[in-house]
Formats: sequence, structure tokens, C-alpha cells
Amino acid sequence: MPVLVLYAYNTSLSEFQISVITGFASLVYIVGALFSSNIHLRTGNPRAVIAASFAVMAMGFAALPFSYDFAGILESTSLVLLGFGVFWPAVEAYLSRKESSVSKFSFSWSSGSLIGALLTSTLLRLNPQILFAAYSLLSVLQALQGLKMSSASSRRAGTDLGSPGSVKDLLLYWTPWAYCIAYSASASGVLTFYPLFVADKNISRDYISLVNFTMLLSRTLTFFLFERLPAHLKNTLLASLGFAAGLALTSTTSVPVVVLIAGVIGYGQGVVYARALQLVFNKSGSTEKMTSLFESFIGLGYAVAPPLSSLANMAVGFEPIAFASTLALIFSLFPSLNSNLEEKVAGQ
Repeated sequence: MPVLVLYAYNTSLSEFQISVITGFASLVYIVGALFSSNIHLRTGNPRAVIAASFAVMAMGFAALPFSYDFAGILESTSLVLLGFGVFWPAVEAYLSRKESSVSKFSFSWSSGSLIGALLTSTLLRLNPQILFAAYSLLSVLQALQGLKMSSASSRRAGTDLGSPGSVKDLLLYWTPWAYCIAYSASASGVLTFYPLFVADKNISRDYISLVNFTMLLSRTLTFFLFERLPAHLKNTLLASLGFAAGLALTSTTSVPVVVLIAGVIGYGQGVVYARALQLVFNKSGSTEKMTSLFESFIGLGYAVAPPLSSLANMAVGFEPIAFASTLALIFSLFPSLNSNLEEKVAGQ
């Protein structure tokens, strides 16, 4: 995300245009997530879905070096996010059927993000055309690797495509969806607007890696240790307060303070994401539908938070990361008001 944001920034796009690109592409991500569920249920073959998702990503990355205006970057980015939208529900359903734990699954993908965050500042020094070409090639290799995955076919392949009533019931299971929006609103605020803050203030781009790496490290450790954390540290009400730290992220360039703030934000993200995923994995019914809705609501947070944050900045001067953090705080507090559910989940 930071590489894409600064690529768009360097083509003279405005903050609002960049937020629209990330927001619209995230809506396309939702389409991909819902499409993934349908294809997975029809074919019962997650390997083909995962391979196809990487092929779509490869096309999007290959198009980015030739995209120099708002429309071109929007289209290429949307193609990349479409691939991600197809990918995540398929791999989550695959691992769920393999009976993977929340901590193992979350830690595995977050570790990859952690490496990417650490390399962000270095990657930003490379020619973006070469970088996007490398991403495209890597996606092709991952597509080929996806075809070699061991089988974990759905026993309900070709069935359980779902009636409107069943989908409605899943939508009314609103607690994990609120957590998904909270998580992605917080993450999208930092990933979209902190690189722009660094560029506008003309401070070292190493701050981008510092914030992203610290936030993701904290989130990854929270994922990894989640099932062993004391109950009070898994409490989503406490974790929600971590989002409030985002209000102060751009108020300082002091390295120790920036690290502390990013770490607290990552802790909040880690708890609400792990709690949402725990609820999804434990929900009886269609695994494919639940994981698709899970990713769709994450996409919704990514789609809505950046444009709203940019509009708030233009309208009343509300700092974008602070606004996105406020949205995250609000959505994460909704389920915490239901004390009975909190006690039930904490006991699991």
C-alpha cells in the first residue's frame, strides 16, 4: 500500500484522489471476496481459486508501470485488489478445513506483511516500474505454487449456494463484521495517509518503515500469542482503546514516541482481528460464506475509511489518520456493549 500511495503521489495526484483509488479498489476487493465464495462452493477446489487470484494480481501489477493518471492507476490497482479479494476467502476456507488455529493462520500471513513493512523504505528507493514488474513475476510464481497445494476440497461442493435467508442470518451475526471494519479502518488510515504525511513534511522515508514495521510487529505478536494471552489482554474493550493512539500518530516525529504509538495501534488491530476470525472459524454453517463475508467487511473498512478521512480533512481540517482511528474506535466499541457475548467468547 505505501508503495502504491507514493507512486500515485509522485504522479501529482491529490490526497483525495489517492483515497478514492484505495477506497474504490477496496470495493472491488469486496466483489472479489464474494465471487471467491461462489466459485469455491461450485467447484470445491480452493487450489484453482487461489491460483486464479494470483494470476489476476499479476495482470494488475503488470499494468501499473504503464499507468500514469488517475483512471489508469485506479484500474490497475482495482485489478490487484480484485485478486486479493478472491485469494483471502479461498485460503481462509482452505485452512479452516485443515483445522488451522486462529493464531497460526494469523501469524503466518502477518509475518509476510512484517517482512514487507521492514523493506518498505528500501523498496521506495527502487524504480517503481521495476518494482511492479517484480511483483507481477512473483504473483505468477505464486499462481503456479497454488496449483501444487494439497487438496482440501469442500464436502459441500456444488451445493449450499445459499438462500437469501441464510445470507441474511450471517449478516445479522454482526459482531465479527464490526470488528472487521474497525480493524481495516485503523490499518487503512495508517497505510494510506502516513506515507503522505512523511512526503508532505519532507521527513525521512524511514519513518514509513518504522511505523509500518512496528504496527505489524505488534499485531503479529498479538496474533501469535493470542490464545495464550491473559483474558484481560484479549478483552476487546481494552484493545479498542489502542485505536485512540492513532489520534496522536502525526503529532510527533520523536522516534520512541512514534514506536510506542504504532505498537499500541498494532495491539488493538491484533486483538479485534483475531477475535473476529475466532468468531468466524467457530460459526457453524458455510465456511466459504463466512470467510467471504469476513473479507468483504474488511474490504468495506478499507473502502470507506480513506475517502471519508480525506473529506473530513478537507471539510473541517480533521487529520486523516485521526479520523480513521476514530472510526475504528467507534466500530470496535459496538460489540463490546454486549457483555453477554463478550463473556461467552472470552471463555472459549
